Amino acid sequence: MGRVDDAVEPVADRDPDAPDAPELPVVEPRTVGTPSPPIDSAVAARAVARDRAAGTGTAAGRRARLGVAAGAATGVVLLAATAGIASGAVGDVLPRPSAQTLAVPAAAVPAGDYSAVCAAPPRLLEATVDGGDPQFSPASSTAKTTASGLVLSDLSATVTGSGLVPVGGEEPLALIQPFASESSQVGDAPASSGEDGLTTRIAGTVGAVAVDAPSVLRAQPQGGLTPVAAATTTYSAKDGDLRGLAATACQVPSNDFWLMGASTTVGETSVLTLTNPTVTPATVTLELFGREGPIDAAGLRGQLVAPGETRQVVLAGLAGNQDHVALRVRSDGGRIAGIIQQSVLRGLTPGGIELLSPTATAGVTQVVPGVVVQDPDTARRIREQEGYATAAPELQVLVPGSSDAVLDIKVYGPDGEVPLPEGGVATAAAGSVTTVPLAALPEGNYTIAVTADVSIVAGARVTRGIDDGDPVDFAGARSAVRLGSDHAVALAEGVDTALVLGAPTGRGEVTLTPVSADGALGQPIVIGIAGGTSITVPSSALGATAAGVVINATGDPVYGAQVMTTRGAVAGISVASVAPSAGGALSIPVELGY
Repeated sequence: MGRVDDAVEPVADRDPDAPDAPELPVVEPRTVGTPSPPIDSAVAARAVARDRAAGTGTAAGRRARLGVAAGAATGVVLLAATAGIASGAVGDVLPRPSAQTLAVPAAAVPAGDYSAVCAAPPRLLEATVDGGDPQFSPASSTAKTTASGLVLSDLSATVTGSGLVPVGGEEPLALIQPFASESSQVGDAPASSGEDGLTTRIAGTVGAVAVDAPSVLRAQPQGGLTPVAAATTTYSAKDGDLRGLAATACQVPSNDFWLMGASTTVGETSVLTLTNPTVTPATVTLELFGREGPIDAAGLRGQLVAPGETRQVVLAGLAGNQDHVALRVRSDGGRIAGIIQQSVLRGLTPGGIELLSPTATAGVTQVVPGVVVQDPDTARRIREQEGYATAAPELQVLVPGSSDAVLDIKVYGPDGEVPLPEGGVATAAAGSVTTVPLAALPEGNYTIAVTADVSIVAGARVTRGIDDGDPVDFAGARSAVRLGSDHAVALAEGVDTALVLGAPTGRGEVTLTPVSADGALGQPIVIGIAGGTSITVPSSALGATAAGVVINATGDPVYGAQVMTTRGAVAGISVASVAPSAGGALSIPVELGY
């Protein structure tokens, strides 16, 4: 049978001055089953001879000779492949690709600023104009809104440029460290020690900054990393229709997030505030869900939020007379921050105020820390009043998909799991918000874990009152992310505050490092949390001057929230999530294809 080297042998008779042709691969077909017909090597020889006669010694001739040789070899391979196909042995005839595994490349993302949007102060909704923005007025004569924040240094005790700035503004409201120009920022290698070779970490802090509009805690990257930072907005009022306490962690903008706990029934007001702190316009799409299923309304798509601008949306105009409303907020273009100002007015009696911030993303498991249940006797007297039936704690679960969910609900307190009526098993309808009452629980602070067979979103509504006939307040606890390394928390000022930490399964260990108002880091406090329990750490355990805390968790999953109450015989309560850590280098996978 003919061979490839026989077919191209006449090329050896070429011009001796011509450069060497590249060596062609030798492929010898194997005989499998019926022998393949012999290959006529003379065909290739005659083709090369004709080519030499047409252009001997020229570049074109050399290229032609190589082309013919390659063509001859290709013809041999094709003939061999044909023989293999006829015999059913294609894999044995065709050249096989390398078994090398190609990894998907990852592109490093340069560290950017830490930017967290602090909510605007709550305002009393006066009226709305069709096609226009809602009108607001001050909440009360005693209303006060402040922002506090902290930025952790690197290991050389250097705090990066940072401060609290207005959204879309240039002049800082409060400066932690002067901002540096981009060309003079710290290089790519993070500092591992100071000039003396020792490692020292401090924090830059800012506290009790009065704000009357949305603001941003901004911190420049340091050592190629986004710094560890956090901020908290705190609102309080002792009079007026928006009497109560509302506090929330300042929010890192996103293109996709969920909000729970809104209500648009008579006496309840929900105002969605969207803020775009970036330099890119954001086109926002809203998805609304109620107790009866998805809510369709005009104006849910194509809402434009310009760079540096804030837009308010009165949810009653989109979903009126709904006792439970959940939202999904997505934006194309710039990343946005979103929050719901939720307030209640029962006749002439204030029923509370809260700033509802985003929950953890949808998933088959949701964990809600910071669920506060008041003592049963006081809570019962309050609920028994006319119009106060909603002043009761409850779990809220949204099933955003098209399949119903079977929920397995477990409540964890300091002594372990606390049983719910009917064993904590419930069914939640697809596309709707389902509620589970929590009034039967004993007084205490809890962490609730909800597991389902489809993706869900979860949160809880808790209430606090002093006695019947007095105003009450409420708060929204939302599902949280698992705690890991370097979660910073700016403690709310002027109120009693505590951390509620829960470990649904296994055993976790949490290290709390206090941060004082002058930026010094205190002695770390190490706490072991048994699986299936929830513990409460009051801020007094962190020291009298603690302005913040840095949380590190190891072991099995641990979740946390900051619970705040008004001091004295006043019914103020609020719950703020522990924000995800923003530190570390980032990379994104890059998929090659077309």
